[in-house]
Amino acid sequence: MAILHRTRTLPALMPRYTERFRCIGSACEDTCCASWTIHIDKKTYKAYRQEQSPELGKLLAKNLVRVGADAPTNAYALFRPAGDQQQCPVMQDGWCSIHKQLGDSHLPDVCFTYPRQTHEVAGQFEQSLSLSCPEAARLALLAEDALEFVEGTVAVRESVATAIESRHGLPLPLMNDVRIFCINLMRTRELALWQRMALLGAFCDALSSRCEAGRHDTVPALMEEFIGLIEGGELLASLSQFQPDVPAQAQVFATLWGEKGFEAPSHFQQAVIRTISARLGANAEGKVDAGTLVAVYTRGLGRLEQALAAAPYLLENYLVNEMFGRLFPFNAPTAYDGFMVLAARFGLLRLLLAAQCSGEGELPSTADLLAAVHLHCRRFQHDKSYTARIHAALRDSGWASLDKLIALLRT
Repeated sequence: MAILHRTRTLPALMPRYTERFRCIGSACEDTCCASWTIHIDKKTYKAYRQEQSPELGKLLAKNLVRVGADAPTNAYALFRPAGDQQQCPVMQDGWCSIHKQLGDSHLPDVCFTYPRQTHEVAGQFEQSLSLSCPEAARLALLAEDALEFVEGTVAVRESVATAIESRHGLPLPLMNDVRIFCINLMRTRELALWQRMALLGAFCDALSSRCEAGRHDTVPALMEEFIGLIEGGELLASLSQFQPDVPAQAQVFATLWGEKGFEAPSHFQQAVIRTISARLGANAEGKVDAGTLVAVYTRGLGRLEQALAAAPYLLENYLVNEMFGRLFPFNAPTAYDGFMVLAARFGLLRLLLAAQCSGEGELPSTADLLAAVHLHCRRFQHDKSYTARIHAALRDSGWASLDKLIALLRT
């Protein structure tokens, strides 16, 4: 069979769990082929229109929809979703009929790529996975060695591999040095996770100031200075002045949770949403009074550490995967803006996990915790407009300064 989209097999840096990943197809509890709009690039669309197989050709002809004359090449058409879960119409028994009959070279770019995220940085390819895929989340969050970095091989379509250019005025090699510094800081297990986040915020704040002032040549010295201050204990001592603001944590992150709404076409997601909402004390309309919310969150937060004993690397691995896959702290207009996004995502995820732990009975299972992570990543992290709204909400409500964010992060 003719190859539609050619790939190159290249060496790439990746977390170890990425190398282990295989799609589990019909065994997946929340398939990526449902509830999302699946765009078709122009080249693939034209090939589908010419498909000669009677059954598959008829299926494609019936369910392909042109987006419009001014649509970009990579979103030229889309599949018409089917059923109450907005299922991709070419799915049969949990598997893709296009992949089965035509091979992966005939998949649209988005289907070939997901859940993989591939970048080229200074000539080095990198690949990680989005944890909105349940299997990727399991592999990434449970194993101690999941976020160890190894060199593997990846199949890359040139049309979708993103080449990263210099950001914030820093050359690519120095950007990589900063990224490594930040990831190493997040993996310093001698420190509590909130302390690592606070120190990361302080570094990003200082880095933003130097880049905005044009002092890019001082960034290597800044990293050395931070290492010395951390090892000497000065920075850790300075954190003792900050106290946790648990009521604010509950209310700020519950507001961010509620702003998205509580509807989802996926039955799996809807079940998790209902469970979390109920455990936060919400009524049938999704509303909860402040006193109940704070009490529930406080109880859940107190039990979360016990629940995480069965998955001790979950939160750290989540953060490291975010940082690596999204080129932190170069994924926003400034390094500090990138930290704000990371802090907001972490705080929202912790709220969902605390909600899972808020009951009086048995602690939630590892599967329950993973369901909260998956829901968080699938509903919130693929929505760029929601990320922008979170950023604006923190600034508008006065929670964007480092001291305020530390109060939201500290436990």
